[in-house]
Parts: sequence; C-alpha cells; structure tokens
Amino acid sequence: RSTLFPYTTLFRSAGAIVWTGVVARRALRAAKEDSRSRTRPVMMAELRRAPLSHGTVNLLLDNLGASVASDVTVVLDPGPPPNLESLPDSDLWKWIHQRYARPITTWAPHLRMSNVVRAGDDKLEPFVVRINYLGPDGTPYADRYEFNPDHVLKETEAGPSQAAGDFDWEKRKVKALEALVARLD
Repeated sequence: RSTLFPYTTLFRSAGAIVWTGVVARRALRAAKEDSRSRTRPVMMAELRRAPLSHGTVNLLLDNLGASVASDVTVVLDPGPPPNLESLPDSDLWKWIHQRYARPITTWAPHLRMSNVVRAGDDKLEPFVVRINYLGPDGTPYADRYEFNPDHVLKETEAGPSQAAGDFDWEKRKVKALEALVARLD
C-alpha cells in the first residue's frame, strides 16, 4: 500500500465537497431566478374596442403579474407636443399625456388603467407605448408595445340573422346578452 492512499481519499472527498457546493449554488441561483420570474410584476398594454360602441378604442394598461410594480413610467411615441396645454380639451391625447406625465409610485397586481384613444370615427395613427418599472426586489423591467389601430378597427364579426316573431326576438335578446357577458370576461 502506498503512503499516499489517505491523501488520495482526502483529495477525492474534498473534490466531492467542492463539486456539491458548486451544484448547490447553481440550484439556489436557479430557484431564486424561478421565484423572481413567478412573482414579478408584468406590465402590459393593449388596444381594445369599447363594448357597445361603434368606433371607440381604449388603451388598457395592466399589471398582470403577482407583485407590485413601482416607479412605473409610461412613455408614448409620438410624444406630447412642446406646449401640451395648447391642445384643446377635446383632444384625447392631451389627457393621456397629462395622466402619464409623472411616474406612478406603485401599481398593484391586476390594477387596470383605461384611456379612450379613439372616439367615433376619429383618425388613429400607429403609436408605441413603452413601460419602465421596478420589481419588488428593485429589478428593472422595460416593455415596448407597438400598436397599429388596423388590428383592432378592421376586426370582423357576425351578428344574429334577422328574426321574426316575438319568441325569436326574446332568443335574440338572450344571445346578445350572452355575447356581451362573454366579451366583458
């Protein structure tokens, strides 16, 4: 037997301990990242037609995540004109730019903010919404949404066919109510 035998076993044991530490550290880092991904705030912007309105389109901003977003800034492109106050009060973009001019300190999960960006037959040009925010651990996030109004305004759908008789009208009313409830979900 060699006199190095105890040292060889010692070196192998030390190597196994170091390797176990490396694997454990990687596992902890992956668990932390997974936890952050599952519990982070997720800000989303969406264009949606207003229910029961012919041409109204809303810009919806939501926190779909599981935690509070903080220091939320919403930047619209094209941005506000140099003298925002000079816009008439009837200009919807005046109110939207004013609403998001300052950072929002905290934005709770499932909180939705809605703004009308088009009413009736007003023209709506493509625009971009950028949302910057911090997670609860201070991790910065940035999301960018490009909107082409044609994707919402040129939607097609079918309605009930013409019905005759009182019974058919009642069925039509029920179908319309069901469609409304389904759309609100």
